[in-house]
Amino acid sequence: MRIVALVCVAALVLAGGAGCATTEQQAGQPVDRLAEARAALPDSVRQKGSLVAGTEPAFEPMTFMKGSKFTGLDVDITEAIAGKLGLTVDWQNVPFGELLDKVDNHSLDLSVSSMFDRAKRQEKVDFVDYLNAGTSIVVPKGVGDIGGLPGLCGRRVAVQEGTVYVDMAEAQKKACGDKGLTVVLSDTPSANVRDKKADAALNDFPIAALDVEKMPTLELSGPQIEAIPYGIGIAKDREALTTAVQTALYSMINDGTYDGLLAKWKVKEGALRTGAINGGA
Repeated sequence: MRIVALVCVAALVLAGGAGCATTEQQAGQPVDRLAEARAALPDSVRQKGSLVAGTEPAFEPMTFMKGSKFTGLDVDITEAIAGKLGLTVDWQNVPFGELLDKVDNHSLDLSVSSMFDRAKRQEKVDFVDYLNAGTSIVVPKGVGDIGGLPGLCGRRVAVQEGTVYVDMAEAQKKACGDKGLTVVLSDTPSANVRDKKADAALNDFPIAALDVEKMPTLELSGPQIEAIPYGIGIAKDREALTTAVQTALYSMINDGTYDGLLAKWKVKEGALRTGAINGGA
């Protein structure tokens, strides 16, 4: 796993220009990192004036459709990043499992779909990390704390195809031994529990928490399981674009835009201020 923190950029933006001083700064001419990032954008992006971002809008409150409009925290963060770079965003509805391939072949500039930054995914793209989210287990109301992943043994567990939860459920199935575990693939895991097509569901905490709020016959079972960063996926051969996105994110953190968006979507507990590249595991 490669972790690129761009420490000097972080220090300059978050500390208002202190540290990592260049000759120009020492002469009283502070470097405008956002201007540098804009100037270094790929020609194709600057000529279009926009970024093509792919998402599967099925993860409220992170990314979903409101009428014909893409909305959610992922959308707001991406559009704020683009704004810092003098760009707009052209949103594309893309199945989750196809996002990284389309980023890799430059059909998309960005993948922004509440995607965990995992070492295996880093083999294909680079991630700019922007939010921490743990795994939550959704169960029927009254079931209570089943004891984490081991409590899934003997149950039907709904997960979304193409997500890390398929691997997580399959791994737990092996660990369950004779008790077993039935994996139920679904685009709406929590709804499967509500409709009694599954006994439990695995999902990201922000999504699971909203599902439980909207479906009063469900509840969260126990605390979150391991927090992992969400990342914005960018092709590995587009380092200037990756740096530009990271620089814009740091600027948002510094001026309060980032905290304001997290408060708006009620996920302040997921604040992630490192802005690391490939900081997941």
